[in-house]
This record gives sequence, C-alpha cells and structure tokens, in this order.
Amino acid sequence: MPYLGEVCALVTASMWALSGITFGVATKSVGGFATNHFRIWAALPPLAIMALVSQGTLLPAGMNGERATLLVLSGFVGLVIGDLGYFHALATIGPRLASVVMATWPVMALGLGPLAGESFDGVVLPGVLVTVLGVALVLATGRSSSWNPATTPRQRLTGLIGAVVAALGQAGGVVLARYAMVADADLPAGLDPLGATLVRMAAAVLGLQLVALLRQKPLAGAAVVRRPAAQRGALLGTLFGPVIGVWMSMVASKESANVGVAAALMATAPLFMIPLARWAYGSRISWVGWLGTLLTVAGAALCFPEFLGWLSR
Repeated sequence: MPYLGEVCALVTASMWALSGITFGVATKSVGGFATNHFRIWAALPPLAIMALVSQGTLLPAGMNGERATLLVLSGFVGLVIGDLGYFHALATIGPRLASVVMATWPVMALGLGPLAGESFDGVVLPGVLVTVLGVALVLATGRSSSWNPATTPRQRLTGLIGAVVAALGQAGGVVLARYAMVADADLPAGLDPLGATLVRMAAAVLGLQLVALLRQKPLAGAAVVRRPAAQRGALLGTLFGPVIGVWMSMVASKESANVGVAAALMATAPLFMIPLARWAYGSRISWVGWLGTLLTVAGAALCFPEFLGWLSR
C-alpha cells in the first residue's frame, strides 16, 4: 500500500494524543506509577491475541538472537525508562505540556544516531533551534496550569524532567526497534511489526515489574481497578497507546521510506492534543502557546530534509 508508513505515523500521533488524555484522567485519580503499571500488564493479552490471530505465533518469524536483544533493549529504554518519565509528567504538568516536550523526540533520535554509526548532518541545526524555541515559548506561557493550578514550581520542574526523559526514551526505543526490524539478506521482509511490538511489551512488563518490586509496590496497578474513573481512563489509554499506538509506530518505522518522515509525522501529536485538552479539561491556549506548539512540530519536521521532499512530491 502506498504511503502505508506515513498513514500509520499519523494514526500513531492521534492515538498518542488520545492516550495522553485518557491516561491523564487515571493519573489524577491514582498517580502515574499505578497507571503505568496497570496499562503495561493490560496491553500484553490483546497484543498476544492479535499476534496469534495474524501470524499464528507469538514470536515474529525470523527473529534471531541479535534482533531479539535489540527489541528487548528497545522495550526497556522506550517503555520502561521513557514511560516512567512520561507518566510522571502526565500526573504533574498534564497531557498537553507533556506532549509538546515529547515532540522533541525526533530531534533526540537524530542526536542518538552517531551512537549507531550514523553521521550528524549540520543541515538539521535550524530544525533543532526552531524546536527548542517552540518548546521555550510553550513553557513561558504555561506557568499557570489548567491541568492542576496547585502545581508547585518544584513539581513543575520534575514533571518537565520526566517529559524530557520520556522523549529520550521514545527516541532510543524507536531507533533500536527500527534496527531490529530492518530487512536484510537473511530476512528480506524484515520482522513483523506486531510481533516486534509484543516482544517489546513483554520485555517492558518484566522491566516495570522489577521496578515495582524494588519500590515495594508489586501490585501497584491494583489501585486502578478500585477506582472506576481511573479504570475507564486506563483501559481506553491502553487501547489507544500501548496496543494501537505502539503497534502503528512500529509499522510506521518499518514501512516508511525514511525513518525521518515517520518521526516527523509522529511528532504531530501535540497538534491533535490541543483540541482534546480544550475539550477534556478546559485548557485555554494563548496565541503564543499555539505558536510554540506549531514551531515545535515544524522544527521536528525540519530536522528531516527528506520530509520536506516527501511533502513536495
């Protein structure tokens, strides 16, 4: 299908925006860690059923030790470390502001490229500067939060740090997963994205459960079950985020002609978030906030010159 990767990237962005709102409802009720713990376990059964129905096996065909290692690392980096930061950000600074900071992850993915043997092209620097300017404008206009007006400066700072960690985790997770799924002479079609998503999620379940044990909260997710509003929000968020969203992000990363195009399109999540945040909790966005959000997304796109070429086709 032409443009399958690009379409899936836009679906990913919309799903991440929806999951941010619904998970945000749950975090307000039971906190970020309990919500995160619940959704990681809740996502595993539907992904396993989908993998069995679509390919007849839980593990993707052709997966060897190297690819499995990359997927496990991708799950730890993106879905454990990254999402610990993300859910803390959701609980403190709210879905909209967290999504804007998260939109910097394509820029961070470029920065991580040299670690994987890719060169850093100076042509992307204008995009980096535009992205930083956009985030700075949003932060400058968001001192009073409609998400939680009682947020203290310290809580706001830790929430922003959590969002940065989330962006780094997302970048690292996507880069590792793309390398794991890439086609080669031994596997011309590459790894199936749904099977790869299941492996990542299983690794994340083990990783987050270890964190829960270290925090002496092995059943942290049970708090979600006891609160109907939190349960509804967490279940919807799980459907939109770890199930559909993460799966679509893997398809986008694999099927797009260039990972930069997919990354730029997935970074549009804050644009979907603005009307959702206005509807869900009355977030009013000033023109400076709009400008900052648009600059953040545009900067992420400018970091990938091939994205502009794709638009002009």
